[in-house]
Amino acid sequence: MKENWKIGNYPSVVVSDTKQKNTNFSSPPNPVESEDTEIEYYGGYLVCESIGNENNAKLIAAAPEMYEIIKSLENDDNHIPLSIWNRIKEIKQENFLNEEVNNPNLDSLDRGVRLLNILLNK
Repeated sequence: MKENWKIGNYPSVVVSDTKQKNTNFSSPPNPVESEDTEIEYYGGYLVCESIGNENNAKLIAAAPEMYEIIKSLENDDNHIPLSIWNRIKEIKQENFLNEEVNNPNLDSLDRGVRLLNILLNK
């Protein structure tokens, strides 16, 4: 299921319309999964907060959409420049998009950060 991420009630917060797994701090008193109380305060289920730059928050919020776009890319008509298309093919061949980014053991923020690193070739 595609997640919808967006800027929340504050410019330093990214939220989702689906509950998030808490893999970094899943021991008490932290919940294992997002709680419904986050919706009113944050404007959705918290993906990440304390983002120091609104442009970075927008980039993080766009990660699920970028992931879907990259998965669907084809270059049958050769309109994508060769250097970019080679990088896309490399990412697909390495299965980063399937294994690294879409790993069910990762929370949404980790998947988003991995996708951004892949896209930025880091």
